[in-house]
This record gives sequence, C-alpha cells and structure tokens, in this order.
Amino acid sequence: MARIIPSVLSLTLALASASLLAADPSSQTPEPSAEVAQSNPNKPTPVKRASSYLPANEIKQITIDDQPLELLVRSWEGRKKLGAAIILPATNGTADAPGLMAFVRRNINAAGWASLSLTPPTEPPAPNFATPATEVATAGSAQLTTPSNKPSQKVKPEDSNKHLLEQEDFLVKSMSQLDSVGSDYPGKRVLITADQSAGLLISLLSQKKIADPDVLIVINPYSADETRNQAIAEKLAKLTMPILDIQSPDGHPASLETAEQRKTLAVTLEAPNYRQTTLALNLDNESAWQNCLSAIRGFAARMSGAY
Repeated sequence: MARIIPSVLSLTLALASASLLAADPSSQTPEPSAEVAQSNPNKPTPVKRASSYLPANEIKQITIDDQPLELLVRSWEGRKKLGAAIILPATNGTADAPGLMAFVRRNINAAGWASLSLTPPTEPPAPNFATPATEVATAGSAQLTTPSNKPSQKVKPEDSNKHLLEQEDFLVKSMSQLDSVGSDYPGKRVLITADQSAGLLISLLSQKKIADPDVLIVINPYSADETRNQAIAEKLAKLTMPILDIQSPDGHPASLETAEQRKTLAVTLEAPNYRQTTLALNLDNESAWQNCLSAIRGFAARMSGAY
C-alpha cells in the first residue's frame, strides 16, 4: 500500500503537467497554413471555390480583371436541345445563390435548356456612421433634405454612379466570355436575371453594350438609384426582344413601386412581346419557384421560336 500511494501521486503530477503544456499556445506546433500566412504576409490568399459542394464538371472559371470567378454550367437533359439559359443572380450573391435562381438553374435543363450561371457583381459595403458620445446631445447644423417617406441616401450620388458604372463594366466583361463556353450549346439564348442585377442588364441592353438575347426574363427588377429605377420602365418597354417580367409580392419596394408603370408603359408603347406575371406567393415559398419555372419554360419555348 505504501508503494502504491507514491506511484499514484507521480502519475497525477505527470498528467497535470501534460495538461498545462497542451493549454499553453506557445508550446503548440502551429498549423502549416498559419506558418505560411505569417512568413508570407504579402502573398494573396488563394480563391476558395464557393460551390465546392457541386460536381466538378459543373464548375468552369472565367477571369475578370485578373480575378478568377465561377461560371456554373449544366447541360441540357433529354432529347430537347433548344439552347442555353444564361442566369445572373441578384448582386452580392454567388453563381449558385440559394433560392429561386438556383432552383431554375437546376431544373430548366429538362426543358431542353443548358444553364450557364454567372457570378453577379458585388455591392459596396454599407457605410458605418458613428457619432461621438459628446456630440449625441448637440443640435445639428443643417436640415434633412430627404423626404420623410424615402430612405436616407447611404452613399453620395457621385459615388453611387461610379459604382454602378463599375458593375456594368464587370457584367460586360463577364458576358463577353460566355461565347467560348456557350458554343457547346448551340441554339437560342434566354437571359434570366433578378433584382438589381436585372436593373443593370436592362440598362446595358438599352445602351446596346451587350448582345440581345432571344428572350429576356426579369424578376423583380429595380435599381437602388432613384433616377435609374424610375427609368427602368421606359427602357424595358423600348427593348425589342420578347420579355417576361415577373413580380412577386415580396419584391424590393423599389421594384414594387415601378411594377404598374412597367406594365402600363409597355402597353402604351405597344411592345407586343412584353408580358408581366404577378405571383400570388412570396419567393420564400418553394411553390412560387415552381410557378416561376413553369412560366419561364413556357414563355421561353414559345417566344424564342425554339420549337
């Protein structure tokens, strides 16, 4: 018994020492990635695949201003081979952004359309306004110029316009690289886009900066810029290709604001190929996705003359 007690005490002390060493960060071996980052602080971080969960054969890559970006490609399914649907999700997302656009990307192939999904442009970071504690109770030196029923401007108009032009330039460069990939899928071209991305593409099409698709599908189109947003209806009505304009009840307020104007102006200007569909369900409801897909498939096949 006398021999057992010292042995137990020695074992306890050894375990305690090992625990202390393990808890000490300086005694641990750094991970290889951490060592590389510390020894090469100026080395750019490799671009991670945002959609690493997808099959490798779906993932292509294009380069815009020396930056690699994903282009997701799914071939047509079955006997029908009508052409390709070019999909541009909402800004600030990915080529496989969850929701309606990803659903369309995966399910339009059975209707005879290959899908080419682009990485959308980004939005500028939201400004961070900070007021020093000593200034909180101080009266302001100017009056607000924004109407009470309108949101305050987040950025200066000149900065907003500069960023919009950069987004348009990004899209022109992206669209110009689709020819090489799209050559594997001859036929008609359907352009499907949503939200602010839709507003940007409508602007580019009206300026003839990108080639007209055979069919244009816009979902809740709008621009955060008030002037540009009010111009969307007229630009859309003057486009000559067949257009399906889908509006959902939960669309951005800027899109809902111009929905009736878009429809009315198209009728006034006698745009024969314009159709507006108003969904009964919000786009956070998967049943609405199927309704959208059915509308897109029918309109694209009928108006493109692919049959």
